[in-house]
Parts: sequence; C-alpha cells; structure tokens
Amino acid sequence: MSTDRLRIGIIGCGVLGAVHADRFSKIEGVQVTALSDPNVEAMNRVAGRLAHKPETLTTDYRELLDCGLDAVCIASPNAFHIPQLLDALAANLHVLCEKPLTNREEEVEAVIASSREVHRHVAMTYPRRYDGGTRALRQEIQSGRWGRVKTITMYNAEDWVTPNQGTWRHDPAICPGGFFYDASGHQIDTVLWVTGKEAREVRAKTENRGTPVPMVIWGDALLTDDTPCSFAFIGDAHGWREQVNIHCEGMDFVIENARAHWLQNGRMTPLPPLEPEENGDIAFIRLIRGEGRNWSPPEETLPLLRFTRAALRSAKEGGATQTV
Repeated sequence: MSTDRLRIGIIGCGVLGAVHADRFSKIEGVQVTALSDPNVEAMNRVAGRLAHKPETLTTDYRELLDCGLDAVCIASPNAFHIPQLLDALAANLHVLCEKPLTNREEEVEAVIASSREVHRHVAMTYPRRYDGGTRALRQEIQSGRWGRVKTITMYNAEDWVTPNQGTWRHDPAICPGGFFYDASGHQIDTVLWVTGKEAREVRAKTENRGTPVPMVIWGDALLTDDTPCSFAFIGDAHGWREQVNIHCEGMDFVIENARAHWLQNGRMTPLPPLEPEENGDIAFIRLIRGEGRNWSPPEETLPLLRFTRAALRSAKEGGATQTV
C-alpha cells in the first residue's frame, strides 16, 4: 500500500463510528483528522481512543467536509446517510457509508450519478463482501460447476430489543423497517450477491413485538430462474446467530454465523478463502489508492432495496404477494 497520508473524517461517533475510527487509525499512511457528531460526549470519547488527536471536532458535519479531507466514513443513523453522502460527494470526497443506504431507488440513482460526475468512489460496508470465504463461495456458485441453485433459506436472530430501547433504531422515522431493514440486509445482500439472483416475487408478514418498528419478519420469495427462497428474521431473540443455506444441484453451501462452508463427504467444512481476510475500511483505502476493486458499490444495493421494499409492502397488505 502507498505511504501517502490520507486524511479521513468520521461522521457519526456511535458504536460503529468508533469501530471505523479505530480501524482507519491502524492503516499505514491513514490518519483520522476530523470527527463530527451532534453528541459532543460521544465525539470526545472517540477522539480519546485515537493515538493522534483529530484536528477538527464539530457538531455540524458540513464543517467537517470543508477541512481538507480525502475521504469520509458515514456512520450516522440510517435516515441521514443520503444527504450526508451527497454533500460529501459535492465536496469532492470519497465515501465509505454504513448500511443501509436508503429505501428509495431514486436516491440510489442520485448517489450513482453524483459519484460519476465528481469521479469519486462510494463504497458500502456490507462486511460479507470483504470476507475471503464468502468471496470463495460466490465464485463456486457462479462458476456453474455445481449446477443451478435449487433452494435457498435465510435465518438470523438477535436481541435487537434490549440494547436499542429509546434509540433511533426504534424510531420509525429514522429506521422505518426496524430490525429487518437495518440488520437483515446482511443475509439478503449476501444471498443475492453470491448467487447473482434478484427477487421476482416476495410475500411476508411482520410483528413489532411491543416496539414501534418491525421486529420479526417471515415469508418467502421467488428469485431469478424461479428459485424458491424462504426467510425468517427474529429481532427479539436472546442471542445472535444466523444460518443461510444455498442448495445447488451438486453441492450444499452454508453460511453459519458469518462463516462460509460447503459439504464435503457429508460434513460441513469451511470454504478456503480466495485471499487474505480484510475489512471494509482496509478495502476502501486500497480502492482509493487504486490497489483494489469496489466490492460494494451503491448500484449493487438496488436488488436488496427492492427485496426489502417488497417484503415490507407485502406485510403492510397482510401478506399479499408483491411483484418486484
């Protein structure tokens, strides 16, 4: 990697903002030089974690965009991603943005158009796309050597109630699809990405489980080539776990608790990664420096967005099948 110093700003200093600040600060030639958050205490807490104190601390992210940065990482609540991202592009900055991006297709198109106009990279943070084992799984499935994908199931569960009470994640104005919109995109995006499929029809039902937002959703979908897919996402469980099953004609693939496997001699065996492990922050810096590809560009959020919108629309209409 180049040793030219890159100046990074972090917008949003909650849990994920702190994670990104820590990761960027450990990359050679990268310095977190600006932080922004309306919560001064949170901003100071993240600043205190860094070996080099940021030059700029501001409650107004627009001030951060005008302090000589090369790129920003947006880790603010969901509803703020689009305006902050578009403002960052207008300031000629590269952007790494937390997911989800938006639930509106026209806003995705605006981001794509703006990034092309100013010739700046936009990358999303879907972590499975940066995992070597998941990339290997994608290559195996899309190689065609195992035949067509016959059936898919998706499941994940966690306690999304207790730690989020009173936060923006339970605010339908900021996180309109609740647990499903914010958290279950990991599994859906992974399935669509590794198989190369998109939803054609979706039907679903939701329950809020005593919260203001959807907390549990279940249903089924018909994907490209009439591939059946069933799903259940449980936000009021007692611990985190997941399992995604992709059944091909010649092989069963499993993603269990974020790790990709295949069945060898009847046993679930980890897939050898295609390349060394990296996170989205490292990949983003490599992208900026011309040393790697964009594994999660904004245009590739559209299949996930359409699946999510159709499922929530179906639930609102009592489980009626929705064409995507």
